[in-house]
Amino acid sequence: MAASSPGAVAVVGGTGPMGRGLAARWAAAGVRVWLGSRSLVRAEDCAAELMATLPPGSAPIVGMGNQQAVDAADLVVMAVPYAALGSQLAELTGLDGSKVLVSTAVPMEFEDGMPTAIHPPEGSAAQRVQAACPGARVVGALHTVAAGQLLRLQRPLDEDVLICGDDRPACDQVAALVAEIPGLRPVLAGGLASAAACEGITPLLLTLNRIHRARTGVRITGI
Repeated sequence: MAASSPGAVAVVGGTGPMGRGLAARWAAAGVRVWLGSRSLVRAEDCAAELMATLPPGSAPIVGMGNQQAVDAADLVVMAVPYAALGSQLAELTGLDGSKVLVSTAVPMEFEDGMPTAIHPPEGSAAQRVQAACPGARVVGALHTVAAGQLLRLQRPLDEDVLICGDDRPACDQVAALVAEIPGLRPVLAGGLASAAACEGITPLLLTLNRIHRARTGVRITGI
């Protein structure tokens, strides 16, 4: 039986572009969002701004401190850049087996304006999160969905989302949540060992966007 989508999701680092885009899409689809930030005032202001853009009948977006958002939900999405991942995780508590923790971070840097992959010693950003939170049920996902595309609610999405993790029920929960966003199809992509390959697609997509002046995504054929 397919997992059902959670009634609410926490988005840590929710005031950044990725966090705002995911929050808006999920709320528009009827999923309550606890929007976390290091600054409660900033989180509340961002939540109010997003709510003003949503269609009637959308679920609420509630601004909270990051720790409050984590405490309020069983499924937590880390929508922070790779460079800020370590310090953000160090500030949070309660990331144990009761939580599904989604890593969206992509290890990369820019050289002369071009994206270049970084290779973490743990193997991937998702594996770094698992090492930092050994009790949490870590899932890597949403690496290839552009924040700018998510924020344009009037623009339809049409791409696949690769999902990897060692806990199958947790992956199924994340897949159900991803499927709530129209135009996104979740595709299970193996264990956390697959995370490096999934994360590594993003620098390539950014390079393609620059070369072809396009907005690229991922589509897996044959399944």
